[in-house]
Amino acid sequence: MTADVLLQSFRIASVVWRESFEALLIIGILLAWTVHEGAAVRRRAARSIAGGAAVGLIAAVGLAFLMTSAADVLDGDGEDALQLVLASLASCLMLRMVFWMQGTVRSQSRDLKSQAAGLGKARNWASLGLLSTLAVAREGAETVVFLYGMLSGSDESASLVAGSGALGLATACLTFLALRSGASLFSKRALSMTSQVLILILGSGLMMTAVDRAISLGIVSTLTSPLWDTSWILDDAAGAGAFFSGLAGYRSRPELLPLLALGFYWMTASLAYAQAAGDKAHA
Repeated sequence: MTADVLLQSFRIASVVWRESFEALLIIGILLAWTVHEGAAVRRRAARSIAGGAAVGLIAAVGLAFLMTSAADVLDGDGEDALQLVLASLASCLMLRMVFWMQGTVRSQSRDLKSQAAGLGKARNWASLGLLSTLAVAREGAETVVFLYGMLSGSDESASLVAGSGALGLATACLTFLALRSGASLFSKRALSMTSQVLILILGSGLMMTAVDRAISLGIVSTLTSPLWDTSWILDDAAGAGAFFSGLAGYRSRPELLPLLALGFYWMTASLAYAQAAGDKAHA
């Protein structure tokens, strides 16, 4: 297995794991209120939530079809421009996700649980299903954007994408089951932190992909010639260097603009943790 194939497989599996795990958590939250209800109510709620989740999944597949169709129509600079937009969007969404996880996960989880309980106790099954649809469709749409941003411009086989996606989904299911079986608070925190670090690393690689596209289209210049050359230590064109280049945006011969973009990305990411530390200090 080449470094490029290993990289793409890892990125696909990581994104599918993260988004599928979050979707499973949301479904679990939506079902939490049924614990003290009768069997008939639990079954009815489960059908509504499962049906809503299926509709959300179909919506995500529809988005993937539309994006693929748009890419087939475009060629040359048009396709590169689409890849630039999607890579930039995916990178920004990953940053946003980390800020969300740091700041509002607990409060939003409680809000979602209480909202689902209110709809369920009112026997408003259609609205409960719609809530599930919107939540799953959002996770599915993020998955589509992330994967398209990663895979745009590559020629990976459908079997690699499907196999890596299946691995990510299976890992998400196992993670969810392990969490539901009574994982400790430390394990939950470790899982959250691992997820955040992985998201930030993938977002960094996507951001550098967007910068490369912008340079190739002539939208921006590199500002300088390469500032140094570490290819004798780790070459970004082959082996482990190519893996880390695609994963996190490593460059062995970086110009000034990519370095500035990389620094800005990680400085922005650090604000999520600075804000969380400030909140704890005031607590």
